[in-house]
Amino acid sequence: MDIKSKNNKYVIKLILVISILIAAIGVCLSYPKIEKDSSKFKYNMFESSSAFLDDIYNTNYALYYKMSKDDDNVLRPSDMILDLKGATSDQEIITRYQEKVDKKIYDWNDNLNNKLKNLDYYVRNKETKQSSKRQGFSQNPFLYDDVYRDNLSTLKEQYRFYMMVDYDENGNMTISRVHNGNKVTIYDKLQVIDKNKGNFDTYELENVEIKPIKNMTYVYAVAQNLQYNDAISNRVYDQTMYSYSDASMLFINIAMAFIVLVSLFVPYIEVKDIKIIDKLSKLPIEILVIIVSCAFAFIYSSSEIIMTSSIKGELINLTQISLSKEVVSALTYLLNIIYFTVCFSVISFGVFILKKIYKERIIHYFKNNSLIVKLISYCRRKIKKAWNNLTSFDLKDKNNSKLVKLLVINLIIIAIMCSFWFIGIIVAVIYSIILFTLIRKRYTMINNNYNGLLKLTNEIASGNLDVNTEEDLGVFNSLKEDVSQVQQGFKNAVKEEVKSQKMKTELISNVSHDLKTPLTSIITYVDLLKDENLTKEKREQYLDVLDRKSQRLKDLIEDLFEVSKATSGDVNLNMIDVDIVSLMKQTLLELDDKIIQSDLVIKKNIPSEKVILRLDSQRTFRVFENLILNITKYAMRGSRVFIDIIDLEDIVTISFKNMSEEEISYDIGDITERFVRGDKSRNTEGSGLGLAIAKSFVELQGGSFDVNIDGDLFKVIITFKKNLNGNLIR
Repeated sequence: MDIKSKNNKYVIKLILVISILIAAIGVCLSYPKIEKDSSKFKYNMFESSSAFLDDIYNTNYALYYKMSKDDDNVLRPSDMILDLKGATSDQEIITRYQEKVDKKIYDWNDNLNNKLKNLDYYVRNKETKQSSKRQGFSQNPFLYDDVYRDNLSTLKEQYRFYMMVDYDENGNMTISRVHNGNKVTIYDKLQVIDKNKGNFDTYELENVEIKPIKNMTYVYAVAQNLQYNDAISNRVYDQTMYSYSDASMLFINIAMAFIVLVSLFVPYIEVKDIKIIDKLSKLPIEILVIIVSCAFAFIYSSSEIIMTSSIKGELINLTQISLSKEVVSALTYLLNIIYFTVCFSVISFGVFILKKIYKERIIHYFKNNSLIVKLISYCRRKIKKAWNNLTSFDLKDKNNSKLVKLLVINLIIIAIMCSFWFIGIIVAVIYSIILFTLIRKRYTMINNNYNGLLKLTNEIASGNLDVNTEEDLGVFNSLKEDVSQVQQGFKNAVKEEVKSQKMKTELISNVSHDLKTPLTSIITYVDLLKDENLTKEKREQYLDVLDRKSQRLKDLIEDLFEVSKATSGDVNLNMIDVDIVSLMKQTLLELDDKIIQSDLVIKKNIPSEKVILRLDSQRTFRVFENLILNITKYAMRGSRVFIDIIDLEDIVTISFKNMSEEEISYDIGDITERFVRGDKSRNTEGSGLGLAIAKSFVELQGGSFDVNIDGDLFKVIITFKKNLNGNLIR
C-alpha cells in the first residue's frame, strides 16, 4: 500500500508539472495569433490621444509666436497672445500671469525640439510669407493639390500620420490632407481644446482672452521609421503594447483557468510534502499574497515585460548577444516558457494555499499565519495592558497621577469633539455611550471584586481557614493580601493551639506514668516489709529497693522543678569564666562508669589549650551530663560517640554525635520538649526532661541548642558567643 501511495503521489506531481508546462508552452505558441489579432485592438493615438492633440495645439502657438515676433525680439509671447482689455485683476497679478504665459510658450517650443523630435513640421505665415520647418522635411507634396495627388501613395508609405492645419484672417481653423486619422474627429478635439483654453490656465486671471491664431499654415507628419526616443515613440510603443495585451488576454485567461482547475483537482495532501511548497506555506499570509499578486501582475503585464519584445524579435537584442536567427528564436521561446512556468507555478501554489486555508479553517489559519492579525493582537494586548495600568488602582497607593492622566485624555477627546462644531454633538453622544459602557463595566468589575473580598472574609470569620485566596480582586488585591496574612496567622495559631493541647495531654500522661512507677514500687515494698516473718537479708534487699525508688522519685521531682524554673525564667545564674575543655573532661571522667557499661567508644576532638567562656559552670556541667547520659541510654552499643569543641573567632561550638540504637521515628522538633523520650515504650530509666533542661540552660546563658537527625545519626550542636559581659539573670 505504501509503494502504491508513493507512486500515486509521483504521478500526481508529474501531472501537475506537465500541466504547468503545457500552459506555458501554449501561451508561447499563441504569439503568432496574438500578433495577427493585435491590429484589431489597436487604437489611433493620433486622433484618440488627447496628449498628442494637446501637443499639436501647443506647438501651433509656439510656432505662431516664432513666426510673428519682431527682429529685435522685443515682442513677448504674452503681448501677442493675450487680450487684457477686460482683465479686472490688479497689475501684479496680470504681470505674474503674463510671465507664466511667456514661460509656457518657451517651454512648448523646447518640447518641439526635444520631446517631439519625431514630429516633422512646416509652418508659414501667410501675411509675412515667412516659413520654418524641421530640417530634412519636404513640405511641397503637402502644399499643392496636384503634387499631393501624385505622391499620395508614397506619402502613406513614408509617413504613419500627417495632416495640414490652416488658419484664415479671422482665426477660423481648417483641417485637410489627413492620413491615419479622422479629419472631423481631430477638428472637433482641437476646437474643444481651443474653446476651453485650459492649456493657458485662464482661470488664474479674470476676463482674460486668448487671441486666436490668424493667417497661418501648419503641416505635421510622423514618419514610419521613428528615429528618436521621444514622447511620440513612447506613445507608439504603448499603443503596440496595449494592442498585444488585449489580443493576448484570451490565451492568458485560458491558461490561467486551466492551471486553476488542475490545481483544484489535485489534493493538497499529495503535494504538501514538496519542499518548496512546504516551506512557502509556512510564510505569513501577507507575504504569500504579495508573491501571488506579483505572479498575477507579471502574467497580465507580460505584454509589456516580455511578450511584445519577444514577438518583435527584440528580447535577445536587449542583452546585446550576437547569435543566429534560429538560436535567437529558440532562446526567446525558452525564456518565455521559463517566465510563464514560474508565474503559473506561483498561481498553482496560491490555489493550494487557499485549499490549506479552507482545510485548517480560515480563522485558525489567519490567527497563526497572518502578520496583520498578530500585529493587531499585539497592539490589542499592549493597549489593554496600558488601559489596565491606567485604570487599575491600588487603594494603598496615591493615584493622583493616574487620575490626572485620565482627565487629560478626556480633555483631549472633548477638545477634538468641540472642533467638529455640530458634528461634535453627534460624536459627543457616541463618546458618552462608550464612556458609560466603560464606566459600567469597570463598576461591575469593582463590585464583583468587592463581593469576592466580602465572601473571603465571611468564610474566614465562619472558621473556614482553608478558603482559596488566589482570585484576582483588582483594586482590593492589597487588602486581600492583608486578609490572607490574617488567615495564615489564624491557621498558625490554631495549629499551635492544637499542638499545645496535645502536648499538655502527653505531659499529664507522662508525668503521671513517671511518678506512678516509683510510687507503686515504694507502696509494694512497704507492704512487703510489713511481713514479720521476713528474713534479715530480704528486709535489707527490700530497703535497698525502697531507697533507690525514693531517690529516683526525688530526682524526678527535682528535674521537674528545675525545668519549670528554667522555662519560667526564674533561675539565678552565677556567670564566671569557665574553661569548657576542662569542664567536658571532668564530665566524661565522672560518667566514665556509665560509658563503660554502655560499651561506647568516645572520640574527642577538643583543643589542647583552654577555651574560656562566661558561663554558669554548674548549669553547663548539667547540660553536658544530661547529653552524655542521654547518649549512654539510647546510643547503639559498641558504637563510636563523637564530641567536638571548635573554637572560632566569634563563637564556640560543642557538638555531640552518636548512632541511635533504635530507628529514629519521632519529630525532631518534639525531642527537646518535656517528658518526651527517645524510648517511646519508656522501658529505660529517665524522666524525659534531660534534653529539655539542657536546652533551657543553654538558651538562658545566651547560647543556641540545635538537634539534627540524618537517618539514625543523632546530633546536638551547642553554640556560645564569646565576650558576653556580666551575669545573665533570668
